Amino acid sequence: MKEILKFLEELEVNNNREWFDINRERYQSIRKEVLALAGRLIKEVSKFYDLGYDLKANNCIFRINRDTRFSKDKTPYKTNFGIEITPTWKRGWLPCFYLHIQPGNQSFIAGWLYMPDSRTTGIIRGWIDKKWKDLKKIIDKILKSELYILYDESVKTAPRWYKKDNPNIELLKLKHWIVERPVSDKEIKWEDFEKELVKDFKKISPFVEWLQDQLKD
Repeated sequence: MKEILKFLEELEVNNNREWFDINRERYQSIRKEVLALAGRLIKEVSKFYDLGYDLKANNCIFRINRDTRFSKDKTPYKTNFGIEITPTWKRGWLPCFYLHIQPGNQSFIAGWLYMPDSRTTGIIRGWIDKKWKDLKKIIDKILKSELYILYDESVKTAPRWYKKDNPNIELLKLKHWIVERPVSDKEIKWEDFEKELVKDFKKISPFVEWLQDQLKD
């Protein structure tokens, strides 16, 4: 993990194609390390969570290249690695376990449904309105450790079809449904970090499972 952070730190300072080309072999070595980590995480998560299919490590990590077509920031490369373990064969707009690796104490562990499309958002909000007690019980248990937070980016007003005095309006207004725990650079370098990461995924698995269950056909 130390070498992964070191590479990303240097990439952040030298985020250009010339530097990356010179360090391409080094990047390939780092990428293999991230793939190996993803493979081990898949194996461990599968012990307590039914992924339902044969997930491969190379389907869990994201490209290092940034899509700059519609961004003012034209730096060509991401300065982080993300590992997404999704309990379905599809990618995107679906509940998953997520590890974000980024130097500067910006790493985090999460169970999330990030940036869902409008249809998925509507389904989740409908089930929150009907089964809010189940979800609140799960969230409260996770947040009890005080290490986790509920990511609170929300729409400004009550979503369509819901009244502003709805007792669950704060959960209904969320743009994403995410429980996450920040991870320091020091922690991510610990020898036992991987074991603790698996414990974190197990702790937040009921949250991922609840979200996944509501989206089953």
